Amino acid sequence: MKIDLPQYEGARDTQTDAQKARNYSFDEMVTAPFPVSWIEKKREDYRSFPIRDQDGSGQCVAMTLATEMGIIFKEKYGEWIDFSSSFPYQQRKYPDISGCTSEDIYEIFPKIGNVFEADMPSQEMTDKQAMAVKKKSYYTDLAKTWNIKRIALPIDFEVVASTVQATGKGVMVWFKFHNSEWTNIPFISDKAPTSGHSVTVVDFTLKDGKKYLVIQDSWGLKYADVGLRLISEEYFYERCYQAAYLMSFRTQDNSIIPLKPVFDGSIVSAQKCFKFEGLFPSNVNEVENWGNITRSACIKFQERYNIYPTLGNFGKLTKAKLHELYSKI
Repeated sequence: MKIDLPQYEGARDTQTDAQKARNYSFDEMVTAPFPVSWIEKKREDYRSFPIRDQDGSGQCVAMTLATEMGIIFKEKYGEWIDFSSSFPYQQRKYPDISGCTSEDIYEIFPKIGNVFEADMPSQEMTDKQAMAVKKKSYYTDLAKTWNIKRIALPIDFEVVASTVQATGKGVMVWFKFHNSEWTNIPFISDKAPTSGHSVTVVDFTLKDGKKYLVIQDSWGLKYADVGLRLISEEYFYERCYQAAYLMSFRTQDNSIIPLKPVFDGSIVSAQKCFKFEGLFPSNVNEVENWGNITRSACIKFQERYNIYPTLGNFGKLTKAKLHELYSKI
């Protein structure tokens, strides 16, 4: 299927506004879960992972996905596993066009899962080579072991850094830039952006008093600072047009049925009930504080159960409904 899109952009935003609205599922997308601990780190202390090399292909989005999955695996099991990028890349929505779309990362890749690099190699390949890697028939079922859920983040420098800090995961970010800008520390030029590219935020640091995100590229070790670049706040807000992260593997989260909480009148128990309802961030711990995240979750709870006014206050009607739904009976 041919569509009217740039031929050689690795990361293309093709979703409608309605599709994009579904990408935001939790309140941590609106406010950073925790304040970021901004400190100056030595280069050797930057968190980094094996650098991928997309060579002449448009696999940057799929390679970012593979890096993110590797980070989650390492955080969970304590060792690094290389995930394939050719497996998801072969199943992108527009296989006749180099690169991936936002529809791929939110609607297609989460459903198909992935296999390991050892199963389907993907490094240092052209598009033609990546598309020619043999996919065995049973890989479709095997890959579902590693299904993931992707959550959109706002284009917010502090939220991206806070997500890395709070979860230990990588964050996928997309940039529009002119190739001459894409140096070790990318800078804003007066040249019109010509490339759409996906990379992984793996860390953050201060450098000479300025805040930077540490990103891991997929252009091999010979580019940037051995594969890493520093993104300033100014560059981020000028050039970034997509940010998202992976919640978890299906085997970690979705296969576990959470126990129904009990509301005992406390704020913490209310937060647990809101979390059970899918209204409170799953990666934020419950605390005895009625802050902005809890208030926002409460507003959604009040809207769901027709409790008026929907102001997010912890009042009698809200408590009565929580007791009705989450009593010890």
